[in-house]
Amino acid sequence: ILDDDGIAAPGEIIRPNDILLNKVSIHTRGIPISSEPLLDSACRPAKQLYKGPEGESCVLDRVALSSDQNGNLSIKFLIRHTRRPELGDKFSSRHGQKGVCGIIIQQEDLPFSERGICPDLIMNPHGFPSRMTVGKMIELLGGKAGVSCGRFHYGSAFGEPSGHADKVETISETLIKHGFCYNGKDFIYSGFAA
Repeated sequence: ILDDDGIAAPGEIIRPNDILLNKVSIHTRGIPISSEPLLDSACRPAKQLYKGPEGESCVLDRVALSSDQNGNLSIKFLIRHTRRPELGDKFSSRHGQKGVCGIIIQQEDLPFSERGICPDLIMNPHGFPSRMTVGKMIELLGGKAGVSCGRFHYGSAFGEPSGHADKVETISETLIKHGFCYNGKDFIYSGFAA
């Protein structure tokens, strides 16, 4: 999981006792010879291991490198851990849309579409006007189009002017081509028997 620089690469799956950082510390000790100390340098390995719960794996999401005025390097790892949600858990998407888990429903009671597709997560739409996360809307459209055509879509709100992001029009055309509504909306039916 380590790159050539000895630092674990982002996106890697890590397990307990995996090496995140392979570094060497220089240990100096003074040996008095006559009046001046002679520094005897010794290198020793100082590997940084991931110390997580035994038997559970997680994903190394981001690695941040920074240094201070003296040139001392600091490395920070952002680790993402996946687990089953519980009532009261707080969620946040990568666009900053956040909410709290209010209910967990059995699969057979979930709403479903004409194609038999059940949502994994249902968001309250009243959160969009207050947070104004336009990128989240593009991400949702791109996610649905990506699943239907089998490719990733770049769903950033800031990439269109530079030409890096997929345009909303292109994503909408993909949805129409695969039999969905251009805006990604679907009719869903209640899973509870009436």
